Amino acid sequence: MKQTLVIVPTFKEKEKIVKLLHSLAHVPQGTVKLLIVNGNPGDETSVYLRQLHNNAILEIKGSPELFWSGLVNLGLEHVLRHAEDPEFLILMNADIEFDTDILTPLIAKARANPNAQIAAVTISGRRVVSSGVKVQSWWLMINRHPFAGTLPERLPSEALIPVEFLPARCTLIPFAAAKRAGLVAERDLPHYAGDYEYTNRLRTSGFPAYIYTGSQVRVDAKNTGTSVFHKPLSLKTRITSLFSIKANYNPVYRLRFVRMAYPWYAWPSAMVMCLLRSTVEVLLGGNAVKFLLRRKESGFAGL
Repeated sequence: MKQTLVIVPTFKEKEKIVKLLHSLAHVPQGTVKLLIVNGNPGDETSVYLRQLHNNAILEIKGSPELFWSGLVNLGLEHVLRHAEDPEFLILMNADIEFDTDILTPLIAKARANPNAQIAAVTISGRRVVSSGVKVQSWWLMINRHPFAGTLPERLPSEALIPVEFLPARCTLIPFAAAKRAGLVAERDLPHYAGDYEYTNRLRTSGFPAYIYTGSQVRVDAKNTGTSVFHKPLSLKTRITSLFSIKANYNPVYRLRFVRMAYPWYAWPSAMVMCLLRSTVEVLLGGNAVKFLLRRKESGFAGL
């Protein structure tokens, strides 16, 4: 049986790594090999991993100068250079948790649907949050987040839902797709939207993207980057962090994302919508925007 390799970027997150490994203990031994890309090598996370003496876990040394895309690329480069033709790769965030074996059904679903890239449903605060993005209008940047705001028990069973963009919280991609697409666009999208651009690039290369309701992970949406939709940020904070690499309302990265992922004919109108959205989100804040638009979920996925 070919390997499935899991790439986990992390930076000073020992406690999250401990919880993630506790979750992964539910997965049968030998199912996956874990590549933890540490952006702060030599820290307490490194010490903890060495103490495990687990051959199924490999720490890859990163650098504090790297953000999400750069750390993921170190993992991808390692796999593309050294792995012996694995079957699948899974891009996984360090801050997810789960109580059952979610990877075996995810892998089985991928084998039943060749070439598909498949993401687990994400839950926060007992509700589904954005687990993928379905574009309804490229021109106007109108998107839908399937199941956002839904109770997990109301999800359809074992369903595959087609989307355009996937987050990399727990997303499986065929190794053949990674070989064709190469690396994440680190230079243009060092942190936010790097996963959306990458999974969209895979999709347009013949690897369709899906959300899979049969695998579910939990995440604390209030503790993930700088988001006007998940944190009660003051107007001053929203303005001063507008051009932060970790701000998901940064107009620079939104414009780059449109140029890279949207069809050319939609660029003019979509770029105008980018600037309008960033302006409104900064001035009003996330709660006001969601109330006015009657949206269950928003954020960078709502570009």
